[in-house]
Amino acid sequence: MKVNIKNLIQNIYTDLKKNNDGGNVATYIPQLANVDPNKLAISVCFVNGEEYNIGDFKDMFCLQSCSKPLSYCIARELNSLDKIHSHVGYEPSGQAFNAFVLNRQKLPHNPMINAGAMMISSLILPNEEPSKRFDTVKNFYQKMSGSDDKIGFDNSVFLSEKHHADRNISLAYYMRENDAFQKNTGPSEISSHLDLYFQACSVNVNSKMGACIAATLANGGVCPKTNEKIFTEETTRDCLSLMYMCGMYDYSGQFAFEIGLPAKSGVSGCIFLVIPNKMGICIWSPKLDELGNTVRGVKFCKMFTERTNKEYHIFRTITNKILDKDLLMNKLITACFQGNLEIVKSLHGKIDFNIVDYDKRTPLHLACSEGQVEIVKYLIENNCNKNVKDRWGSLPIDDAKKGLEKNKNDKNYLNIINLLQ
Repeated sequence: MKVNIKNLIQNIYTDLKKNNDGGNVATYIPQLANVDPNKLAISVCFVNGEEYNIGDFKDMFCLQSCSKPLSYCIARELNSLDKIHSHVGYEPSGQAFNAFVLNRQKLPHNPMINAGAMMISSLILPNEEPSKRFDTVKNFYQKMSGSDDKIGFDNSVFLSEKHHADRNISLAYYMRENDAFQKNTGPSEISSHLDLYFQACSVNVNSKMGACIAATLANGGVCPKTNEKIFTEETTRDCLSLMYMCGMYDYSGQFAFEIGLPAKSGVSGCIFLVIPNKMGICIWSPKLDELGNTVRGVKFCKMFTERTNKEYHIFRTITNKILDKDLLMNKLITACFQGNLEIVKSLHGKIDFNIVDYDKRTPLHLACSEGQVEIVKYLIENNCNKNVKDRWGSLPIDDAKKGLEKNKNDKNYLNIINLLQ
């Protein structure tokens, strides 16, 4: 499947590169307005650490709102679930990402909008020196990236964020007025929390790093390249839930319905797309639609979903596992018995090739008993266990030997016995 995914990514990249119609780069920060609008990068990182990159994947860009789910994970590692969500909710807001609105508990609706992300920043080591707070955030981002190259920081973007912060400052004081922050949060503390929020938005990565960050979330909080456990499974699960519900601004509901995967976008033109237990994908293309999402990034997600027939939709995966296991097992066993290699190959990755029937016989047992040498070879190449005993105590090689006794000098059985020895 991975080879097919790489070919698919390359084909989609080629199609997207031809079509750069629509959208504009973000202009409220001068540094974002100066980015080449024709840039395009797509990176994939599989949960086993393999990766594929195409386009401008070495170019650095700032995380902007793609930092929000990452900072949520950090805050969760440093605080309890109850502590975090006594200050920020987990419902979609139904409003713009910078809307001047709180929920019924007078808290920001969720951590994926500006008010919620500022609140999350206030919960990351609030009593420590500002330098230590930022270093903590940056070090977590670095570990998630799994890269020997250092993630960057764009001070010009940070200064621009501060300079154009009127609305965010107002939101912060509106939350303070409604007692959303921790006790004793004064003007000095609010300024420090806002700085950390702006700094997180101004961290620089490239799409290669971004794909590994997304893959860390896909891998239950374990970085695929280093195998370091960075976040707990509970933290990662809750983060992905929030990304699924709230990660794409006012397009979140439609994105969840059509794409069916957790994602987070940012106004730098980045999307983190998470395919749980499979891979993380980072798409970067600076031109944005009217909702603040990257135009070509959203097109990529739609094309990826269509061309994989929604194979990775999180609910379709669950449905397939529940409803189709017996059907797939029967299909596999029949194909091994009859020697239909194409069907066996089509089932790779969809069902465990070591599955057993009611007699505890594996597909390998059946292929051996019928002298299906090509099937046996393929199963062995895909790590089938040669030492499974059926309910009579027979190994697959025993079936091959019995077949040879009945069919003297049959080279297929001889070849199978040689493969299994």
